[in-house]
Amino acid sequence: MIVIGLTGGTGSGKSTVAAYLKGKGCHIIDADKISRELTAKGGEALGAIMSAFGQDVFFEDGSLDRKKLGTIVFNDTQKLKILEEIITRKVIELTLQRIAKLKVQGNESIVVLDAPLLFECGMNDCTDENWLVICEQEQRVNRLMKRDGMERQSIFDRMANQLRDDEKIILADYIIDNSGTLEELYRQIDSLIERVENEKK
Repeated sequence: MIVIGLTGGTGSGKSTVAAYLKGKGCHIIDADKISRELTAKGGEALGAIMSAFGQDVFFEDGSLDRKKLGTIVFNDTQKLKILEEIITRKVIELTLQRIAKLKVQGNESIVVLDAPLLFECGMNDCTDENWLVICEQEQRVNRLMKRDGMERQSIFDRMANQLRDDEKIILADYIIDNSGTLEELYRQIDSLIERVENEKK
């Protein structure tokens, strides 16, 4: 079993790559999904989040106001670090548990750890190799404005709290350039999958 770390900056198209890999039979471990489970209503991380950020980031029913919390942390580096400290350790713990379970089960598929903050949180230590999705900045901005209705400045503030692509490229084993068409993107992924499959034989 090989574990591949998949990452990319906001708006890079990492989710598109992950969806394609899933369609190709890869087993996806979604770090964001694990994080959402921890912060869902009744989740293990809510108590610590309330202590750190107060009642204002919660709805009346006790569920987390993710949008309000996101606006706070992506505009304040120190508060972002506090949130990451609350959530990251538990996400890594649960990720390692899932990888270990797959190994015990004798899973033969390619396992993909889909993690936007793979390098920032040190989750690349859990993987055998790491793939980075990159895209021209203006394309990323336009995608986020269209997809999420975000303002340009909010997008740049969010990007500023992630490693730059040139920093991630140094840490990555393989680069997937998503600046072109979907067909071009899929060809790159197919080539990487073929290489991994050949190395497994």
